[in-house]
Amino acid sequence: MSEQSTEITVPLDGDGFVRRECPTCEREFKWYVSRDGDNGEPAPVGGYHCPYCAVQAPPDHWFTATQIELAQNKVAREILGPEFERMARDLRRKSQGSLVTIDMNYEAPPALDPLVEADDMRRVDFRCHPSEPVKVLDDWVGQVHCVMCGTPVG
Repeated sequence: MSEQSTEITVPLDGDGFVRRECPTCEREFKWYVSRDGDNGEPAPVGGYHCPYCAVQAPPDHWFTATQIELAQNKVAREILGPEFERMARDLRRKSQGSLVTIDMNYEAPPALDPLVEADDMRRVDFRCHPSEPVKVLDDWVGQVHCVMCGTPVG
């Protein structure tokens, strides 16, 4: 199978924040994505810190369960589905006229609705990294940690 790719759109809220999920505590939050194409500072060595539990994880570990589900659905429909269909056609063609007939069926999952981002959560700014604000759950009463350095807001 040749290398293939697909894209999903992860929407921003009205203030330019994208939803993320901590791989450790599994709480959702949002981090800021600059509208001018500059995504702020480069990722810290070791990755980002969760604003809730302060645990650090690599940059590619912060997708929400819904974002992952949408990506898997899109891969199943746009990459795996056509490959399975091609394989089934080849099997049918090669088994015609032989003693053994091979048939294969693949039913692609239904397409999921695109993601929509609500304008929810409470914004928190940090003195240590003022260009890296986050949004946390409205009812969160614990400390909020900077995603860049893990320092609690103070």
